[in-house]
Amino acid sequence: MEKKIDPIRETTDEARTLARKLIRTVRFASLAVLEPETGYPIVSRVGVGSDVVGAPFMLASSLSNHSQCLEQDQRVSLLIGEPGKGDPLAHPRLTVIGRFERLSKGDPLCTELRNRYLMRHPKAKLYVDFADFDWYQLHVERVNMNGGFGKAFLLTREDVLSSEEGREQLAATAHDLVLRMNERHADEIGSFASRTFKVGASKWGLVSIDAEGAEFFDGETVYRHFWDEVTPAGELEKLVLQTLGCSV
Repeated sequence: MEKKIDPIRETTDEARTLARKLIRTVRFASLAVLEPETGYPIVSRVGVGSDVVGAPFMLASSLSNHSQCLEQDQRVSLLIGEPGKGDPLAHPRLTVIGRFERLSKGDPLCTELRNRYLMRHPKAKLYVDFADFDWYQLHVERVNMNGGFGKAFLLTREDVLSSEEGREQLAATAHDLVLRMNERHADEIGSFASRTFKVGASKWGLVSIDAEGAEFFDGETVYRHFWDEVTPAGELEKLVLQTLGCSV
């Protein structure tokens, strides 16, 4: 009897890095929810971001169909990854599987999500504080990733998310640092990003920082740069300045 080929590859550090990069740089994704009346999946295109530990979140109106579905069933799949040139199926993408929780208006986490979302969705300032809009945090359970032809992986929550330890301090420190770097070192940010990502842009911005890396935005696409090692909040400013080639 012919041995059946297992299409799933063993999880490697390279696969984990790719998954984290895809999630950290996402701005839009396809969200699948379950329609309560029929049980059929409904797919919507939604604006998203990732929090300071790398978990996806979204801003959504209570008037939307997918938000109303989530009130009945929080189970979702979120498809992340955009096609590029050539065969769309040759480009990496992943599906994050879990539950989307709507946060209450007074939840302290809303401030972190709002700060991070507006850095990569600046036009959302027009509606982000409307009464019918809420923040939804995805509680990741597992991830199915296709890194290209013949590169299928099944990843765990621990494979794609950073440690929760000290997240509140990290979120506050990182956002303050992003604002100061953009204000004081715009030229260095532009020079580093253009050189590192080999993309010419009229204006670059630093949009988020975390213990494992930072994201840069050219107005259309977010790019991820990883640190050589996990860095605590208190050492991030020195590391960022060194990375950008600024005086420490």
